[in-house]
Amino acid sequence: MSQNLSSEELDVDHDAEFPNVIEALHTRRSGHNFDPEAELDEETLEELIRDAAIAPSSYNLQPWEFVSVQDEERLDEIVEIAYGQEHIRDAGTAILVVGHTNAKTADSVFDEWVEAGRLDEETAAETKAQTVGMYDDERMGRDYAIRNASLAAENLMLSAHARELTATPMIGFDQERITEFLDLPDDVIPVMLLAVGPSGGEEPERLPRRSVDEILHKESY
Repeated sequence: MSQNLSSEELDVDHDAEFPNVIEALHTRRSGHNFDPEAELDEETLEELIRDAAIAPSSYNLQPWEFVSVQDEERLDEIVEIAYGQEHIRDAGTAILVVGHTNAKTADSVFDEWVEAGRLDEETAAETKAQTVGMYDDERMGRDYAIRNASLAAENLMLSAHARELTATPMIGFDQERITEFLDLPDDVIPVMLLAVGPSGGEEPERLPRRSVDEILHKESY
């Protein structure tokens, strides 16, 4: 088996027109060391969400929303729902990324496609009908929600890293309880829970990642 690559061995500069982006990808960490005395201000929270919202999505439907929790008592409840992950409390902010299981934004989004001259009205109507139809399949709707909202979650984590914050993704939580606790509507599902806040200092060395030779398959698996 090929040797795993350490963070020091990753090539940041190879053919990179935007090397800072590559560096950010390589240096972002899912840390657990937060400063419990520092807070995430409202302006920064909104900037994180703004950056998350420019993630790519199927037909630009942007089928995601975000629920932030900063109240201390409510964070205690989130910790319990997340099976005792105490770093959520230390972070001071929990953000649940949720995904739409239906194409609830389709009308406005396909109108924008037409207004921008990307599609004519007939093509837009046909494409919208096809897209809405795919969401009508329960499994497909859930898959769309998870795939698209996960892209937004990654954007949020990179935005946090760029602002010298720590952001840690979690899928270890009771989905039914968090749905009830945060009063989620029936047509959205919880996708990912993020603990976000000012860093409390250094994190342990990153564990090795599997090598390219091990994970890249060419032409077929």
